[in-house]
Amino acid sequence: MLRWGMILLFLPCVVLVTLYMMEAQDVARCLDAGGSWDYVLGLCDQQAKHELVSFMTRHGFWVNTGMLISIVGLIMGTWGMILKGMSTPKDRD
Repeated sequence: MLRWGMILLFLPCVVLVTLYMMEAQDVARCLDAGGSWDYVLGLCDQQAKHELVSFMTRHGFWVNTGMLISIVGLIMGTWGMILKGMSTPKDRD
């Protein structure tokens, strides 16, 4: 339970940050080329200017689901530590 709890705690965060950074890299390339990033379509537009639409607004379901999975992982990890104990017993000679 502890192992699965830690996986569920960290994996959604890693996936969401990876997706966010990939998009941020595309936005930076577009701005460097003199364009404006269309956040809704995910395309670089050289003619029109577009306003910022946050990642949470565009991908609310995935962000909320990822955070819910992380909370479940936190609870599982905490419960696993309680059952296992914080440290392993030392060898007795």
